[in-house]
Amino acid sequence: MTKSPPPPVQPERKLQRVLAIARFDSLSVIVCASASLGLSLLSGSWVFAGFSGLALAAGAMEWHGYQRLRDRWIDGLQWLTGAQGCLYTVIVGYAFWRWQYFDSAAYWLEIPGPAREQLTAKMVEAGLNPEDDRELLLRTMNFLICTMLLGVSTLYQGGLSFWYYRQRRAVALALENPSTAASDIG
Repeated sequence: MTKSPPPPVQPERKLQRVLAIARFDSLSVIVCASASLGLSLLSGSWVFAGFSGLALAAGAMEWHGYQRLRDRWIDGLQWLTGAQGCLYTVIVGYAFWRWQYFDSAAYWLEIPGPAREQLTAKMVEAGLNPEDDRELLLRTMNFLICTMLLGVSTLYQGGLSFWYYRQRRAVALALENPSTAASDIG
């Protein structure tokens, strides 16, 4: 006996999912970017503070989109999708800046002492000269971290933008339905 396919998800339910995800994602971006901005300002790193401020603006855009959608305006989806594009652009800019202006000597000093000792010991154990090979090791680590950041961000921001786009029809139907009360979706 074959099973029948599950019933389609109702538009109201999809709207609730979009709102829940947008709320969580925007608050996550706002909290992380705010913390990063505060730490960057305390350390006097103006470039990182700039990137953090731009990420904070993208989080605020997403929050605005969430509020517009919650208030039953379909253009909230455009804000949500646009915020993902803006945040992705900030992340790409940050990664390229890190690749271009990476200072291995300054980065080495930021690593806690015990970790520096362990890295030095592991380099010696691997037959490397810590003084000569440290810069290459740190540049390689920076490249891998930035590459991983770009990969994850491409999947996450791109996937979330695509998902928001795919929900447009169901969200529009839910917003057109007068039986979907504002208290049910907010």
